[in-house]
Amino acid sequence: MDKKRGCYELIKTYEIREWSQEKKIWIPQYLCQQMNRGGFAAGAFCNDQIVGFSCIDGILQGTAEKYANLTMLFVDDEWKRKGVGRKLFKQMSLSAENMGANKIFISAIPSSDTISFYFNMGCSDAKWIIESFVDTEKDRYLEYDLKRN
Repeated sequence: MDKKRGCYELIKTYEIREWSQEKKIWIPQYLCQQMNRGGFAAGAFCNDQIVGFSCIDGILQGTAEKYANLTMLFVDDEWKRKGVGRKLFKQMSLSAENMGANKIFISAIPSSDTISFYFNMGCSDAKWIIESFVDTEKDRYLEYDLKRN
């Protein structure tokens, strides 16, 4: 979010999807950490190849509402618009409900594809910003109301 202008700025997707070798090693470790804290992870596969994954942290935050943090949702470019992301998001929603959450907080990369996906899933701009759930200041902060959807 551009704090001076009070609006969000979308960026080109290719500028933010490049993962270093270090990040590719870090991701499985991070997913295990999230699950060890009571969270959930899910993967989507074609044959033995992973084509998408998602993760929700096991630590809830918030006072009036209990928020779960959707820490990751990724779908390979070749598998986008085939229902993979929708199924992963729905699985994380069920997991968050089972944890006792009322809402899901999402610190989303500000690409038009990403934001459109989340809005199509029923997300809206976050009413409350949970600082410990924020990935970067450039992200767009969204929430998904588990009671309404």
